[in-house]
Amino acid sequence: MIPTIELNRVKKLSFLLSILIFINIFFGPLVRATDSGLACPDWPLCYGKVLPPPEFRIWMEVGHRIYSGILGLIYLVLFVYIVKHPFLRKSYATLGVLGSIVLINQVILGKLTVTMLLNPKTVNLHLLNAVLYLLVVFSITLKSNAQLNFQNKDLSLRKLFFKIWNPGISVSFLLFLSIYFQLFMGGRVSSNYAGLACPDWPTCHGVFFPSPMEGQIRFQIEHRFLAYILFLGVLYLMTLIKKTYSTKSPEWKLSILFFFSLTFQITLGVINVLFHLPILITALHTANGVLVLLVSYTLFFQQKIKSQIG
Repeated sequence: MIPTIELNRVKKLSFLLSILIFINIFFGPLVRATDSGLACPDWPLCYGKVLPPPEFRIWMEVGHRIYSGILGLIYLVLFVYIVKHPFLRKSYATLGVLGSIVLINQVILGKLTVTMLLNPKTVNLHLLNAVLYLLVVFSITLKSNAQLNFQNKDLSLRKLFFKIWNPGISVSFLLFLSIYFQLFMGGRVSSNYAGLACPDWPTCHGVFFPSPMEGQIRFQIEHRFLAYILFLGVLYLMTLIKKTYSTKSPEWKLSILFFFSLTFQITLGVINVLFHLPILITALHTANGVLVLLVSYTLFFQQKIKSQIG
């Protein structure tokens, strides 16, 4: 028998934390879009104070720091609860330790983002590490949910990963990796202020392949064309899913969500260009990109579980 009560608590707390981390990933781009990233020139204090002057940009940055600190405390509660119970410790110790390492790394990157004066590489790593942190916590949610649904105490993500790969699973995993890379590409566009390097769409300065294609323009063009490739990849994945699963299955519904969330993401990117980077749309573009990643990961996970357990 699996400890249902304990697993339910882990599932609910990790899911709650996933939502809160997702909100923080939306918060981060708002800090950058409002030019608040260096509103506090020091770290961890702000102008040497715990409570700095009541100025909007300062409190955008301070609010982001305080919120992130609260998330760290919630993760600590989750980690201690996992360590406290033998079954949870055996099943989730690896994810728990990995999440702790990623969280510590996130704190360090947050500091470096300020002390290195918004260095583009550091800013991008800060975003990608935040997404990795979310993926680790969300993996706890998915695994605990699967254990509860299938009453399987021996579910191992490592063993699950290396067993049974069919075309649908393989394409799902490839798309998941590609979307994570696309988040890197988008972060590179943003941190290098290349969002308006091409002021028009679908062309760039009136042509599809501007010359010379370098610097900010190259960042923008590469980001666009990878989005088009991903869109075609999702259409292909849907044909594979439809051949393997019924239209009432969770896998098919996830593939539909995948398609619409990616379509919405591309639409947000176009709006960003045509309306010259509206602050809320810019932040929403990042947050929805992460949502697309989570949907792709859930679809991959669901297929792997179904192939293993049925």
